[in-house]
Amino acid sequence: MAIYYTIILALTGLGFLCTGRNQKKRASGAYLAVAFLILVGFASFRYAIGFDYFAYQMIYDMVNGWRFADIFHYYWGEPLFFVVCKFFCLAGCTYPVFLAGINLFLFFAAMRFIYRYSKIPWLSVYLYITLQFLAYDMNLLRQSIAISFFLFAYPYLMERKPVHYTILILVGGLFHNSLFFVYPLYFLLPLKLTKKAVAGLFALTIAGYVLFDPLFSLLQPFLPLKYANYEGTYFWNSSTLAYVAPAACYCLLLYLFRRRILTPMARTVYLNSALYHFLISLFITKHFILERFAVYPFIFALVAIPDIVNASLADPGQAAVGQKGRCRPYVALFVFLVFGGAYFLFAAAKGFHNVYPYVSLLDKSYSSPNG
Repeated sequence: MAIYYTIILALTGLGFLCTGRNQKKRASGAYLAVAFLILVGFASFRYAIGFDYFAYQMIYDMVNGWRFADIFHYYWGEPLFFVVCKFFCLAGCTYPVFLAGINLFLFFAAMRFIYRYSKIPWLSVYLYITLQFLAYDMNLLRQSIAISFFLFAYPYLMERKPVHYTILILVGGLFHNSLFFVYPLYFLLPLKLTKKAVAGLFALTIAGYVLFDPLFSLLQPFLPLKYANYEGTYFWNSSTLAYVAPAACYCLLLYLFRRRILTPMARTVYLNSALYHFLISLFITKHFILERFAVYPFIFALVAIPDIVNASLADPGQAAVGQKGRCRPYVALFVFLVFGGAYFLFAAAKGFHNVYPYVSLLDKSYSSPNG
């Protein structure tokens, strides 16, 4: 675990010292380039961690013997990941090199998103690690690629450009179909909810929770085969309410600090994303596989929290009310740093995505009888 703590402290400290609240793009770009290289190396040098590490290795070895026609025959609904695998196989790349190539794409998408849209890049990098997006990348490769396309679609959601948004969702969904299911977020996130609407949404959630299994049975024939076949498998097990607590906490914090999100459109989108993240997370107490849909709205935390903290630090009203008042702008920063740290400790204790503790390729070499 020491390497995780080292990376968190090093990247957070480096970012704060080099950029702080300095909004110059050059300083932020240089810092994010360093973070990109460190995270790519860290994720690419892992061995046997991530629940799906060996499953993806089996896929990679299997695709090596296939033709492109085989891919489009057997995986016509999600062919693009297997096509990428095939290109790496044709180039003679080993599985670790393939992972490195995927990680280059994943962390480029994340750092690009942070560079363009985060008010405090170092805080976004801290949250990227502590809120388990890094862990996600080291386990669920195909869905992580789909999340990257969701990040690419972010500006088109905010600017209300449905064609561009739809194209990116379609491409990302061909890596992992879960992205298709969250397409409606384009319409739902910008809607400003009244108290009655929120009450109705909670009532609908409760009804959906109670009736989920019979409703799923009705929809099962129309779902992609892999989703239809989840029933009765390990993925259909339930999680405890403890796993919902971080989502509830995040939703509450965003609501309490909502006035620090200064742009009305951003305020609506971020609050709704936190609410939908929480409501979807409730369903993991039914079947934990549904957690994979909650990650999409949650990814906006990387820009929502820095927006809040930046507005708090920049508030001239609070900075001018005396010595005691000058400390108040840092409350938001402190609260969200603690939230991220607590989330990370909880995830590490529970073994999220089977990436804790870290195991490297060097550990594999040391443990080899011929090593």
